[in-house]
Amino acid sequence: MATTLSRRKLAGNAAARLTSGESKKAVLRELAAYLLDTNRKKEAELIVRDIEAMLADAGTAIGTVISARTLSSDALMAIESFVKSQNTAITNVVLRERIDETLIGGVKLELPGHQLDASVKAKLEQLTV
Repeated sequence: MATTLSRRKLAGNAAARLTSGESKKAVLRELAAYLLDTNRKKEAELIVRDIEAMLADAGTAIGTVISARTLSSDALMAIESFVKSQNTAITNVVLRERIDETLIGGVKLELPGHQLDASVKAKLEQLTV
């Protein structure tokens, strides 16, 4: 019977391979196959979070920017600069964009272990409290 690898070992292996420059597609395909073979697909989201946290420790921050509309390249560069200024260990920032039409304006930024809500909605809610 094969030994089951812990979630953190799986994430550590994937993060190390990604950091070394190995193809994202190949790493993620192998990880997905392992999770399917071992009937652990419910852990996928947790493993991805662990990988993102380990990549952040290695200097690459992967985050999600949520806004009402698509952001300009200047806005994305400003957010990248902000992330780097908040943590000098971060040398590379990768941002995923997500559109949330319920936001009036502004952005939300989600990084491993950190969240920033600079949306107009949040500022209005602070005024009413």
